[in-house]
Amino acid sequence: MPIVIQPATLAFDASGTPFSQKFGDVYHSAESGPDQARHVFLHGNDLPLRWAGTRIFTIVETGFGLGLNFMATCAAWRSDPARSERLHFVSVERHPFIREDLAALHARYPEFNDQSAEICAAWPPAIAGTHRLHWCDGRITLTLVFADVIEALRDLRLGADAFYLDGFAPDRNPEMWSPTVMKALARLARPGATLATYTAARVVRDALAAAGFAVEKRIGYGRKREMLAGHFAPRWSIRHLSPARVEWPERNALIVGAGLAGAAIAERLASRGWRLEILDRNGAAAGGASGLSAGVIQPHLSRDDCILSRFTRAGFLYAHARRRPIDVDETALMHPPCGVLQIADDARHEARMADALAALAYPAEYAQLLSRDAASSRAGRPVRAGGWWIPMGDWARPAAVVRVQLAAATRAQTQVQRTGFDREVASLRRLGERWHAIDACGAEIAAAPVVVLANACDAARLVDLALAPLQRVAGQLTLFPASSATPRTVVCGRGYVLPERDGKVVAGASYDLTDDAIADDAMEPDGARHAANLRRAERLLPGITANVDMKSLRGEVGMRCVARDRLPMVGPMVDIDRARAIADTLSGAHASDMPRLPGLFCAIAFASRGLAWTAIAAECVASQIEGEPLPLEATLADAIDPGRFAVKRARRGTL
Repeated sequence: MPIVIQPATLAFDASGTPFSQKFGDVYHSAESGPDQARHVFLHGNDLPLRWAGTRIFTIVETGFGLGLNFMATCAAWRSDPARSERLHFVSVERHPFIREDLAALHARYPEFNDQSAEICAAWPPAIAGTHRLHWCDGRITLTLVFADVIEALRDLRLGADAFYLDGFAPDRNPEMWSPTVMKALARLARPGATLATYTAARVVRDALAAAGFAVEKRIGYGRKREMLAGHFAPRWSIRHLSPARVEWPERNALIVGAGLAGAAIAERLASRGWRLEILDRNGAAAGGASGLSAGVIQPHLSRDDCILSRFTRAGFLYAHARRRPIDVDETALMHPPCGVLQIADDARHEARMADALAALAYPAEYAQLLSRDAASSRAGRPVRAGGWWIPMGDWARPAAVVRVQLAAATRAQTQVQRTGFDREVASLRRLGERWHAIDACGAEIAAAPVVVLANACDAARLVDLALAPLQRVAGQLTLFPASSATPRTVVCGRGYVLPERDGKVVAGASYDLTDDAIADDAMEPDGARHAANLRRAERLLPGITANVDMKSLRGEVGMRCVARDRLPMVGPMVDIDRARAIADTLSGAHASDMPRLPGLFCAIAFASRGLAWTAIAAECVASQIEGEPLPLEATLADAIDPGRFAVKRARRGTL
């Protein structure tokens, strides 16, 4: 059953200090929240001194609360000329404030006005999961985890340099200070990691010591006589699951593919200072399915909140958060956001949709249940049934999204980015510490220590994907003249219909398994698929096709790449030969146990969800390359890992 996030309630104690009614405790001392943050958490972790001259510095916080610790840390980081190149702040919060209440609270701390405006503008809805936000040209990253603390910490993949332990008092919120939590923190700690907390309670000291932290009492803040500070000094070995921070011989990367996935990866790596070369066998960016006229951006909802729903939600929310920072002229959407209506098939389906949404208890800004009349009002014309209303949902032109992302990458690395079109990579060879892209004549096209394959099913020509067979699925869109029956929102169900654009309406899409021998550009629209698309459109919006002349139809076909389990393949590539050589040691393997091909990553198999999935996939790959905290729960990262099929075979002894 999915976890339901209950937002915190805005309240104050008699002194006017923000107060939690649930835990019966204040959010900070009555003297000063910002000063407490600086005294306890920055000075307690010897900051800013400890981040001086480092490339990446990662802080993990238990209890985001008002965000004062984060804002005080960012203020210190921004004003420090010796600061780290990048600051990652990862905070776990079970009861976040909603945006409006957070803004009201921040008004009490005018020194943080600018930071508060940035945070509140990007603040995510109160939905369980991991939410990643960026500022300062990507050099400051806030990763919010809305979840129970124990489950959240167990599902993190990162290496922490410092810990801020800021839950409510141990006697008011004992779960936050349990030995289990402290052991989970120890598994995330890098060598020499420090910690600080406002409490000096014996139960906390003992739990930290048992987990491998050496702690000492220090002078507390305000009326709090003592606090704790310490460092990670285990007397035993601990299996760390933190991503390795690889020191690449050069920060050059080769991206194969310039569609939605390749462009997203280029933007994310360029923001981190990587020099890029992008190769694509097509004559321009956005080939294949990335060149279609339109696509829908929406989440996947299910009552059990399955892996597909969780990953799609993470991708949908991250894509939504990333739209405005990179699409400065709003050219990717080129229209006001219109929302998505997902219409029920029939009365029984509508009842199941209502039951699912009641169980999920999403905030209204994310998903609502609408009756047929209310749905018709949203669409601006009669629809067949009621269903879900997704206010943040939308449609976009994939090719425009590609252009925007490549433009953002160029802005970040304008002097060094190169793009090679009509350059087909026939093979990859690793010599020394670099991968070499070779053409069909045996000549070298480019070389780099890191290669990311973002070329859909074509990746199977370059690496062994025998354990992860891919399918090519053709999708045909049908375009017909707009009329008074055209909806003003996206309407979807078994198919979809988009609002009018340039006098046309788009209906889609077919789903046809395709022979591998058929070239991507050899598929032509056909009448049978047009007819099927129109039938789906008519079922959603009765009467929309009444005056459509079949001769006026125009169509487009794009080739999708689909994995066997319908999830994408994102992350470092498995060294299959090495895995088979050590197969007897992998019978109980997890994804982290699989040997990998150094410097070779992929982001493929996005099926029909490229607009919702590729942004979070690109951030995941970039984080793995850099050894940064992952933007997803480990459960989700493992679910999309290219090695998941090898893991299953290894466990069955059939590798």
